[in-house]
Amino acid sequence: MNLFLPEALSDIIFTIGAELLIVLAFLHMLSSRRSPSSMIAWTLAIFLVPYAAVPFYFLFGHRKLVKRYQKLRFQLKPVDDTAPLCDHPVEKLLYANEIPPATPDNRFTICTRPDEAYETFIRQIDRAAESIDICVYEMILDETTRPLLEALKKKAEKGVRVRLLLDSIGSARLYLFSRPLTSLKEAGVEIAFFMPFLHLPLRNFINLRNHRKIYIFDKTTVLTGGMNLSEAYLSPDPRKARYTDLLCRIEGKAAHYYLQIFEMDWAFATRGEVFLPEPVSITAGSACLQVAPSGPDTPSDGVVEALLNAICNATRSIRIFTPYFVPNEEFVRALTIALHRGVELTIVTPERSDHIVSDLGRGSYLRELASKGAEILLYRGRVLHAKAMIFDNDCAVVGTINFDNRSLFYNFEVVSFLYSRKDIGILADWGEKLIHKSVRYTPAEKPLQIRIENFMRMLSPLV
Repeated sequence: MNLFLPEALSDIIFTIGAELLIVLAFLHMLSSRRSPSSMIAWTLAIFLVPYAAVPFYFLFGHRKLVKRYQKLRFQLKPVDDTAPLCDHPVEKLLYANEIPPATPDNRFTICTRPDEAYETFIRQIDRAAESIDICVYEMILDETTRPLLEALKKKAEKGVRVRLLLDSIGSARLYLFSRPLTSLKEAGVEIAFFMPFLHLPLRNFINLRNHRKIYIFDKTTVLTGGMNLSEAYLSPDPRKARYTDLLCRIEGKAAHYYLQIFEMDWAFATRGEVFLPEPVSITAGSACLQVAPSGPDTPSDGVVEALLNAICNATRSIRIFTPYFVPNEEFVRALTIALHRGVELTIVTPERSDHIVSDLGRGSYLRELASKGAEILLYRGRVLHAKAMIFDNDCAVVGTINFDNRSLFYNFEVVSFLYSRKDIGILADWGEKLIHKSVRYTPAEKPLQIRIENFMRMLSPLV
């Protein structure tokens, strides 16, 4: 009996402790004003697997950085003091969310082939005379990236300031085994990891990841889009590439906003002072661009509001190209209303993505929108990883945001809103090529599959 009592007491203490954690999780949900769908998903997970879900909630349940761990107030400084230029509703809404207005004097081009993207990287590194600033989610050391890193090393040895900011989760292998980076550091390359998950864990919020891809050369030229640094994205041998992706090249005043975002991310990662350089006055072309960051460091959800606004104001067509389509109910309702208004909705997503959970989670949403008249297309070929949206051919969005909850509400992201028809046409032509390589989506008919998709929909806020 005496031997049994301590075991019984330990069971009681364990049970009480677990129940207290569950209560704390629910209290935190209420105090943080989570969306009903998110609360339902977490409640279901806690009900089904409480001992696993509760720790996961405290690790992954945060959406904004709490004040004591917050970066500086994330606010972009306008390149000039002119009023909004394009008079587009989306531009005005972003401006109300403290996003500077669009700049008209930019050059916008895209790379759609992995070998073309690789050559662009090599060429830009070679041309850089003053600085190279790179922020990327995933970098893998392989046959493709080794020459790029060697080129960066040589530039640093020649006096060019080279900074490399990697996400500690996306680039976990280099974070945990950083010896390959030693020679770069010795050559003068500055390297930092965003929210290193083994250092000060309570400060890091493992679910809030820097998903931005920003490559800046001499403060005036930016490469951005969906491409990470690995053979899978930009192999000089296209046969070795795994993904179909998009790399955007932006020159002009808009580049300064990307530089500001990089500087604030760099200061946060290195715990240093923020230095925001003066903008370089440059006229590179006629593309009208508005750069908009989103994520846990922004005071509002301006990009989410802008996308909802664009959907609601579309009168002719909406085209969405995304690797993952797991939206929240707000976006589903907005897209449904657009369909009821007679707007043509086309969604292009990979036949199979690189995340099976997302593929399971998207089924219910695709089935619902298809039943209301949306054209759902599954891209065949290399895994589609590009992210772009086009509204009525007078507004387009391109950058790092996927059409899923994690990307829209949790990750640090950045996009460019395009308002110049010529440049929107460049994206539209690229999108048409994807459409021609796609097949029409066929909704699930088996009752079991439908039930699985519906169940995954309840858990989709966690995906």
